[in-house]
Amino acid sequence: MQRLNGIRAVITGGTTGIGHAAAQRLIEEGARVILTGQDQGRVDEAISRLGNGAKGFVARAESPEDAAALADFVTAEFGGLDVLFANAGVTWPAPFDAVDLESLQGQMAINFAGPLFAVQKLAPLMGEGASVIFNTSNLNELGMPGMAVYSASKAALRSLARTLQAELGPKGIRVNTVAPGPVETPIYGKLGMPEEQLNAMAQQIVAKVPAGRFGKPEEIAGAVAFLASPDSSFMRGTEVTVDGGWSSL
Repeated sequence: MQRLNGIRAVITGGTTGIGHAAAQRLIEEGARVILTGQDQGRVDEAISRLGNGAKGFVARAESPEDAAALADFVTAEFGGLDVLFANAGVTWPAPFDAVDLESLQGQMAINFAGPLFAVQKLAPLMGEGASVIFNTSNLNELGMPGMAVYSASKAALRSLARTLQAELGPKGIRVNTVAPGPVETPIYGKLGMPEEQLNAMAQQIVAKVPAGRFGKPEEIAGAVAFLASPDSSFMRGTEVTVDGGWSSL
C-alpha cells in the first residue's frame, strides 16, 4: 500500500527503536523521511539501513537552535513538510525523593520542550492536511513508581497537543498523539540498571499487560503511519494508545 506517496516527513530520534521503525514504515508506504539523531555515526547507520527515501540530520532534541537549523534543512531538501513525528525522548527512572534538578530539567527539556520547539520551527513549513504526531506514553494516565518526572513530561506533552491543535487547526494542521505502552526498544538498555534488575522490572511490567508481552516498535509504527495518513483526517487532538490493553483493562 502506497497511501503516503509524496508525503514529506520528519522524525526526531529516528536512529533506533520506535522512531526508526516509523521511518521504515513511512518509507514503505511512499513517504520521504528526514530523521534526526544526536550522533553522526548512528544517523549514518540508520540512513544506510533505510536506503532510498531517507535523509539524516544531526540535532539535539532539546535545542531550539538545532530545531531552527533542521527547518532550514527541510526547506532546502523538501521545500515544505507534511508530517512531523516528534518522537525523541528519554526516561531516567528514580523514586520521587531521589529526583534532582538536573534530571528533572533534562527530561522536561527533551521530552516536552523539544517537541514544542520542533513544532514551533517546522509548523511554518506545513499547510492544509499536514499532521503533527507526538510520542507520549500510557504512563501519562497510569501511576508507576520511579516514573514521576517521565510521566509528568509526557502528560505535559499530551496537554500541549490539545493547545497546539487549537492554535494550528485554522491552518488545516492536525495534531494527535500516540501513547505506547512497554515496547522492546533500546531505551531500556540506557537506564543504567544491572541486567538482573532490568529483567525483574520487565517481568513486573508484563504481568500488568493483558497482551502478556512487550510491544514491538513496528506495532507503534503502524499507528504512526495511520496518524500520518489521510485515513486519520477527521482526528484532532486525539491520543491513540497502543499498550497491549494495560491502561484500559
